[in-house]
Amino acid sequence: MRLLSFILLFGTLTVQSQTKVSIGTNQDSLKKVYGELKKMIFPSENTVVYTRMENLYGIKGEWGYRYQNDSLNWIHFDKYTDTLTDANFKKCLEATQKIIAAYTKAFGKPDEIKKGNTKFIDPVKTHHWGYDVLEARWKNYKGMKISVEFTFMGGKGEYHFLVKINYFDKDYPYYD
Repeated sequence: MRLLSFILLFGTLTVQSQTKVSIGTNQDSLKKVYGELKKMIFPSENTVVYTRMENLYGIKGEWGYRYQNDSLNWIHFDKYTDTLTDANFKKCLEATQKIIAAYTKAFGKPDEIKKGNTKFIDPVKTHHWGYDVLEARWKNYKGMKISVEFTFMGGKGEYHFLVKINYFDKDYPYYD
């Protein structure tokens, strides 16, 4: 019973850790929520990106917060896994499913769910160019477009598992 309570609490905290900021949040508010963040400045683009690491359901990846003209316009999480095994594939798939479930609880039912191939295909044994595994999209949650995605990336002999989360302004043109 204690384990179940911990799992439910951890899942809620994981989602809440990201939902404390949204598109349009100012830099001072971001720093108050997350404390010390790594900062990168791109003066030619008038852009600042803050990053931090987080473990989401067993996969440790990096959150990025992109400010352009002092306005937060993109939030993203990326986790690349280079060791291609059935166990790592299942770990990424399970984490993605848990993120989608937690986001569904927080944001409501996704507007779109795309299910691709949810089985590991070893590219050494069966050549392929990668494939989509699972994606969920919310098209307008409080003015934001949100996607959660697991992709088996592949091409030119290089392969990765990629779990990513993206938050954009609802008017972002390249979401669909």
